[in-house]
Amino acid sequence: MLGKRENNFSFADIGFGRRIPENSFWHKLRQWALVHLDEDVFADLFSSTGRPSISPVYTFLGLLIQLEKGYSDRELEEESRFDDRVKFALTANRSFDGIDAVTLHDHRKRFIGSDIGREILSKTIELAVEEGFFSEENLNVVDSFMVFGAAARQDTYTLLFKGIKVGLKFAEFYEIKEIASKQLQREDYNLDRKKPKLDWDNEEEKQQVLKELVEDALQLSQFLRAELPDEKDIEEICKLLEKIARQDVDIDEDGQVKIKNGTAKDRIISVHDPEMRHGRKSKVQKSDGYKSSIITGGEKAQIVLGVHLDPANAPDGDALPTLIEDAYKQKYPLQNLLVDSAYAKNQEFLELLKDHGLDIYVKVGKTTSRKGYFSKDEFDIDLSSGTVTCPAGNKQDFPAERVVDRKAVVVKFRADTCKQCSCKKECTSSKTGRSITIHPYEDKLQEQKKYQRTEEFKSNYAKRAHGERTISHMARGGGRKARYAGKTKNLFQQIMVGISTNIKAIMGRRLQTASAES
Repeated sequence: MLGKRENNFSFADIGFGRRIPENSFWHKLRQWALVHLDEDVFADLFSSTGRPSISPVYTFLGLLIQLEKGYSDRELEEESRFDDRVKFALTANRSFDGIDAVTLHDHRKRFIGSDIGREILSKTIELAVEEGFFSEENLNVVDSFMVFGAAARQDTYTLLFKGIKVGLKFAEFYEIKEIASKQLQREDYNLDRKKPKLDWDNEEEKQQVLKELVEDALQLSQFLRAELPDEKDIEEICKLLEKIARQDVDIDEDGQVKIKNGTAKDRIISVHDPEMRHGRKSKVQKSDGYKSSIITGGEKAQIVLGVHLDPANAPDGDALPTLIEDAYKQKYPLQNLLVDSAYAKNQEFLELLKDHGLDIYVKVGKTTSRKGYFSKDEFDIDLSSGTVTCPAGNKQDFPAERVVDRKAVVVKFRADTCKQCSCKKECTSSKTGRSITIHPYEDKLQEQKKYQRTEEFKSNYAKRAHGERTISHMARGGGRKARYAGKTKNLFQQIMVGISTNIKAIMGRRLQTASAES
């Protein structure tokens, strides 16, 4: 049953919070919640009968505090009992008994299973509009940051071993574990260990253990499917077992198993969070987990308008349509959009936005080539005549009408031309000649490269730093490290961080206005 906030204050509450600075996170959160958050917002998530629970206002604010300060559930339970700052921010009185971890977990589950996060995010945006954040100086910036996964990355042996243990837990739930265990070669899955015991310096033993693990994973999957064909959760664990059994190995016709060279595309890296992925923000910045993409708006791009979460290996441009849709739902027109070079890859969608009257500032990055060879930018591409001229002056024709039809074209120079070229060592090692790919939107990319050299573009694009600052606030305010397993829960976390970021910006502006008027 829906619980209510306690409004009974005692003598001990006189002067409560007086020592807490007005510009602190605690004070900002409290002042926002007292006016803009009540139990009616959460009414649909709770029954109208039964024993009253603790107020969801307390637990929702508790989750915001937890993300901001990095508390665990147990730490928040303790802080909400003994720390006056936390009680003050929760809008509770000093005699408040705190939020127990079990209740926090239960309410969080209800919040995650609903749209309450996005609804409250929208309310903060509406409040930002009322506070005058959106004006002629409105900036819409799209950017992303890496989110470290909550689960540890696992090697092939550990991944298979733990995957089979998880499969056996499902078998235990359906009371067929004993039969399932008899289908497997190894007998150590019931032992309390994280990976199989073996001599890691013995290649022959490693090979044998790998073969057993792969065969056991596939056998367990086959057995579970045959025994429980209609169970959805069984189908999911079977797909997981089959994926991890095959993603890192090659199995020949004789059944021999060998580790593949390199890393498999879209490799599952953890049984505990199968949606995590290897990823990188740049050549040097690697991450195992997720990628959070944000669209910001308002004066100096201080307000979070939309949040999207993908596995860490997803291209940045993939999130752009969802973010734009989120922003348009906030009932005010987008005026301009500043995005970095990674989003230029989604050129088709950017052109669609331009057709709808949106001014877009995107920096098209320089093309690179392996081994320091001539890059594509050093070739003269003439779309009107349908020719490509290499740095040495050699020309090659291509069907320009394909680019007009928005189709990619691979232009390949003749092998004999490249073989006799004095610049061959700086251009290609291919025996069949150098090739250049003409982008479907090559004309637009060329126009953009020319425009981004102007002072007008440089001046406007420099404003993107405001959005990057908001992104930085989100990363440092609880968004950098995932607290949960799975995309759905971690997306909720990012939305909550967006709410907190907006609250701090809005209430901070109110304080500045009040200070200026006094």
